[in-house]
Amino acid sequence: MTIRSIVPFPVEMEFVRYALDSAAIVAMTDVKGQITFVNRKFCEISGYSKEELVGGNHRMLHSGVHDEQFFREMYRVIANGNVWHGEICNRRKDGTLYWVDTTIVPHVGASGRVDSYTAIRFDITARHQAQSELHRIVNVDPMTGIPNRRHFQQYLEEALRAAGSKGEAVFLALLDIDTFKEINDWFGHDVGDRLLRIIGERLGTLGQAGYFVARLGGDEFGIVLTGKSSDRARAIINQVLAMVRQPALLGDFTRRCTASIGVSESPGDGETAEELFKNADLALYRAKDLGRDRASFFENRLRDVSRQRNELAQTIEDGLNRGQFLLHYQPVVPVAPGGVVSLEGLLRWRHPIKGMTSPGEFLSDLHDPGLFAELGMLVVELAVQDMVAMMEQGLPVGRVAINVTNADFRSDQFANKFFELIESVGLPPSKFCMEVTEGVFLGRDFADIERRICRLHEAGVEVALDDFGTGFASLSHLRRMPIDRVKIDRTFVSNLAQSSADLAIVRGIIDISHGMGMVVTAEGVETREQFEMLRDLGCDSMQGWYFAKAQARDRLPYVLKNLPSTQRLPGEVAHRAAS
Repeated sequence: MTIRSIVPFPVEMEFVRYALDSAAIVAMTDVKGQITFVNRKFCEISGYSKEELVGGNHRMLHSGVHDEQFFREMYRVIANGNVWHGEICNRRKDGTLYWVDTTIVPHVGASGRVDSYTAIRFDITARHQAQSELHRIVNVDPMTGIPNRRHFQQYLEEALRAAGSKGEAVFLALLDIDTFKEINDWFGHDVGDRLLRIIGERLGTLGQAGYFVARLGGDEFGIVLTGKSSDRARAIINQVLAMVRQPALLGDFTRRCTASIGVSESPGDGETAEELFKNADLALYRAKDLGRDRASFFENRLRDVSRQRNELAQTIEDGLNRGQFLLHYQPVVPVAPGGVVSLEGLLRWRHPIKGMTSPGEFLSDLHDPGLFAELGMLVVELAVQDMVAMMEQGLPVGRVAINVTNADFRSDQFANKFFELIESVGLPPSKFCMEVTEGVFLGRDFADIERRICRLHEAGVEVALDDFGTGFASLSHLRRMPIDRVKIDRTFVSNLAQSSADLAIVRGIIDISHGMGMVVTAEGVETREQFEMLRDLGCDSMQGWYFAKAQARDRLPYVLKNLPSTQRLPGEVAHRAAS
């Protein structure tokens, strides 16, 4: 706004008024706001005729965009004989809005008092529309039509400043759609986009209740609650969960979805947007770890857990760089006389402080898919190197089995690297077995994982299903996947002699596997009695401490030479378990 003083209007300036009337939108009013003159351009932009305007009050053009304080300040300036300049939004006769760059000049009479006003306007609607469109592009998510991350960040920071001065709480909630990736992968991006729009529309209704909602990217949404108690915030978050659970019509089918939400609160969980985001993320991970379809509020211990995980990941990274990982091998012993012993390669970490550690001591707390994949690649490299060395030693070894996870099958890189390595040393794929767990059947990328496993199997790699019976795999999965070997988990073997239920399960696994053309290996065999029972049940091979613990490669000649006999001992009869 520009203000400057003027002198009484001389008659010779009429020409200037004429010139402005020709180029600009011009109107005159008396001191009470009654319109006394409008030019042609004013009629054109407002949609009113001259007869409708003259004699009316300028308030007929009010758009409602400006508040009373805006006009009060404007009148204060011009009533004192000063020029006012600014931008005003007016309403046309048809109800549409238009913006004008406006200069209001008071006419000061010979008495020194203002007796009328002349408003000179220029149409700037196109500029405002461009600015509005730019604002929309910059601040609104094009997929859902609700605010985007930039706008959300801006709002959160402003809310924190305002709440800080009032002593109010601010809650930040981060929401992920639990099944979004599966829907996107199985039904295509169009269906995934439709789901995002539906969830965005549902969450957008919260904005009408005074909460700020935005799509932050992907399937992640953010919600800011201000001035609420902790109990009220929890109630609202539960409403959001219920809102997401409602059936969503995705084209010609309906799908129910769930969400995981992590919540942090200011000032208790942080006073800056960065701190709240970080802690809400930790709470979100916690909600997912607990099974999803729930909300988790940040607790200080989550920060400790995150720190420990980060430290573990860094220590593993250092271990990879320093060559601290190696494979130990446990014999997989065939029951049939004359069979060739195979080996399972088990990862070990030569920890600088803890000494030799097994995967159970560190992998359960590792949540970095990238590091999992890196460890998987290392296991392949070590297994190939060790197999070459064993063959050069002339060790009588059939196959080397290695454990693989979903992380190994995130892309084709794992299989590509495997084939590249064995080709470089001249080993056939049949010298290796890939052990997968039942978890691969439940992964988000099951179709891709299945394709990559089939590729290995078709090349001659044996595929074994590890820990069978402990997870959620069904017999249909067993039939669908190219499984050559089923491995009975040690939990069924350990109580085989004492539990009739475990005995029935083991017998069933062996019978079903044989009926489907698969061989069976029992894990965790620790006693001669267990061995005899499994042998009499028809188990094809076994491994466990009864035969040997996992040992370093240089110990294998001794281990293989001193394996217990699988021959039936003198006087030994078939165990009753087989009957």
